[in-house]
Amino acid sequence: MRRIGSNIRKQNSDAKTNRIVRNIIRYTDSEKPRNDYPKKIVSPVNPSDCCLDENREMVGSVREIDGFKFCYKICAECGHAVKFYFPAAGSTSTAVKEYRQWKRYMAQ
Repeated sequence: MRRIGSNIRKQNSDAKTNRIVRNIIRYTDSEKPRNDYPKKIVSPVNPSDCCLDENREMVGSVREIDGFKFCYKICAECGHAVKFYFPAAGSTSTAVKEYRQWKRYMAQ
C-alpha cells in the first residue's frame, strides 16, 4: 500500500541522471510504422534492405544516461527504428570506466 502523496515526492538531480530509461520503441507488424516521439515509436519487427546508416534519420535529441549517449534513429523509407548508442571513446565518466573494466574482466 502506498502512502498518500508518495507519487509527488521530489527527486534529487542525481537520482534523475541514474534512473533507467525504458525503451519507447514498440516492434510489431500488426500496426503501421508511426513516430510519436517522445511518447512512443511503432516500428516493424525486422529491418529491410533499405535500412542503411545513410537512410536513418535521428529523432529527437541526444540523451545521456550514466555517461552513455544515445538517440533514436528511424529509417526514412520503411520506418524501422533503433535505439542507437554513440561510442563512448571520449567520455571520462566513472560509469563508463567501470563498465569498460568489467568488460575487460569478463573477457579474460
